[in-house]
Amino acid sequence: MRKTMAVLLCTVACTTSFAFELGAYPKVFSGPEGTEVVLAPTADGKSALFQISGVSHAVDKIVFLSQLQRWGGGTDAYVTTFDGRDSAMVQKKSSSYGGGDRYVAYLPGNRKEFDLAYDEKKSKALKSSVLLATYEKQKQQGIQEKLARFDRDKSLAYSREQLDQADKEASAACGVPVKTTIDWTAIDDDKLKKLSVHSFCGAVATNMQRLCRDDGGTFKKKAAALGQINCQFGPELKARMVDQKLVFTTESNAPNQDDFIREFLRNQ
Repeated sequence: MRKTMAVLLCTVACTTSFAFELGAYPKVFSGPEGTEVVLAPTADGKSALFQISGVSHAVDKIVFLSQLQRWGGGTDAYVTTFDGRDSAMVQKKSSSYGGGDRYVAYLPGNRKEFDLAYDEKKSKALKSSVLLATYEKQKQQGIQEKLARFDRDKSLAYSREQLDQADKEASAACGVPVKTTIDWTAIDDDKLKKLSVHSFCGAVATNMQRLCRDDGGTFKKKAAALGQINCQFGPELKARMVDQKLVFTTESNAPNQDDFIREFLRNQ
């Protein structure tokens, strides 16, 4: 039976070039609001199939092939690719204070953590062959491949939406129009996948909003002259006024960017 399972996995697991074998003891976990997670590690412990169900998300009921990565802090992460990015949707976390391991799940694009509880009854009843058959069917339909591809248009739309929200909040707090512009053609796919572009470029508007809220009206007098913001990525962190526009150059590894922005804004 073990040899048969290995042959089947070799046939369907097109993301790898070698056969692998599911372990004998898959796990089923229950989460909040009807969430359920199935985790079936391979016999060598290097990979796993997992499925998250009961969620309002594109990953619902999809079986993914993942690779185990051992992170710092006692975290074992089962990592797959979603929207062009590494995604550790299922994780096992060891407590440094005792109390045993706990399993959690995350949905791509959502920081909410789903605490999972081991379901012994369902785990014993689970047949790995059923999970494998679902994986095989979905793989043939190209579902995992489609979800793994980076969707630039979707990412741009989300970043623009978040940036607009930061501008609206700053405008409301300061009582003047605040608008951040970006040359999106200068933002390559790699930046969109690895960085929260709207957070970096929305930092000026966000700090304007805080200053207008907290400075007792002092900063509001300056806000009208600072509301037109042009953001770009560059080799170093800079801010300057050019033709009545605040030109902000952000750098992904620069520390204390909020402190830098607030100091610049206060000194105008």
